[in-house]
Amino acid sequence: MKRKRSLSTWVARVTLYTVLLLGAVGMIVPFVWMLITSFQSRQESLSSTPIWSPQRLNPANWGAATNLGSQGGSSLWGGLEAHKTVKLELQFQNAPADWKPLAEIPDSGQSTDTSNMFSATSNSSVESRVIAVSTVGKSQVVTITNSGSSYFDNVPLRIIIPQNIELFSSSLFPDSRSRTDAGTVLEWNNISPGLLGYVLENYRSALKTQTLFGRYFLNSLITALSQVVFGLMVCSMAAFAFARIEFRGRDDLFALILSSLVIPGEMLLVPNFVTVFRFGWTDSYPGLIVPWISSVFGIFLLRQFFLALPAELFEAARIDGAGYGTQFVRLGLPLAVPGLVTYGIFAFLGSWNSLLWPLIITNKPEMRTLQVGLQAFIGEAGVNYGQLMAASIMVIAPIMLGFLIAQKQFIAGVARSGLK
Repeated sequence: MKRKRSLSTWVARVTLYTVLLLGAVGMIVPFVWMLITSFQSRQESLSSTPIWSPQRLNPANWGAATNLGSQGGSSLWGGLEAHKTVKLELQFQNAPADWKPLAEIPDSGQSTDTSNMFSATSNSSVESRVIAVSTVGKSQVVTITNSGSSYFDNVPLRIIIPQNIELFSSSLFPDSRSRTDAGTVLEWNNISPGLLGYVLENYRSALKTQTLFGRYFLNSLITALSQVVFGLMVCSMAAFAFARIEFRGRDDLFALILSSLVIPGEMLLVPNFVTVFRFGWTDSYPGLIVPWISSVFGIFLLRQFFLALPAELFEAARIDGAGYGTQFVRLGLPLAVPGLVTYGIFAFLGSWNSLLWPLIITNKPEMRTLQVGLQAFIGEAGVNYGQLMAASIMVIAPIMLGFLIAQKQFIAGVARSGLK
């Protein structure tokens, strides 16, 4: 009988751990995919077949990226310094002996002569960048030289070849490959990336594309921290009053406040906007912060903590002459630290992830928050998912870091509050 019970217990544990493991995998897969997408090129991110190993994470390309970056200026971040030359070596299949591909700088704005594009090379100069193609043995070498004094942190390249010719190998794997009526188009976002510039290209491009990203980050940080600080002050005082101060109608008033949780937050947008507009707080930090300082959930959560504290402590303090303010500051707050941390995390997350209210209350770009700023990566020309996911990773990084720092207090707070 004992052996049979041990076997059933073992099976139950294995089943439980299997279910928990599958649940954990299901929860982490979306984040892993977002992280992988942040390293993909635009063509890889739009592929119908999921690509779990982007070319930028392929160590075989890191050496080429480092070498090309060092040719242009920096082995880490690449670029093209004055009087430097970058050489990209290509090999083609089924190419005639005297044939050279058409090479051009995508942002040059130059017209392409399709009549002789398969027999001649475009040797042009744009903004002191001179491009040329030469034959070295069995390879075609594309060189881009900076003949001026300017510095270019990005060196794009486009190669056009006939349909019957295929790329066999290249110093650096192309970022995109497409077929058009003109032929096969091979594109490199940067042929002088450097190691970090190659691996972190989407992160770098996201910061360059959205020049106000730093301002958005500052706005989100100020808004979130302010809501946490002032929210803890207001909610903790209200929670202590409902938990430890006896007054007529206390429970009825708390039930009335708690019932407001059933009101959808969207219903509060119009009255809050009207109030903020009349105060003249549009496009300002008070307009972003003040309407959301008080939280019914925060009052409820912290009230549960104060109720769980031993009543004898407060009675002893009252006998010693301590008032409610002293009890709150010297007894309530120090003993409710896990609850304060828990609510602080919830408040920070709510403010940091807020999209609708900052979108409504702000008109000036410099007053917008990160969540609104992410919309800039979604345009009429389509979505660059690599840059969008890179920006999203940078947005959630502070949240992850904060949780790792305060996870013990957070878990203790949830456990002691009785939340399920």
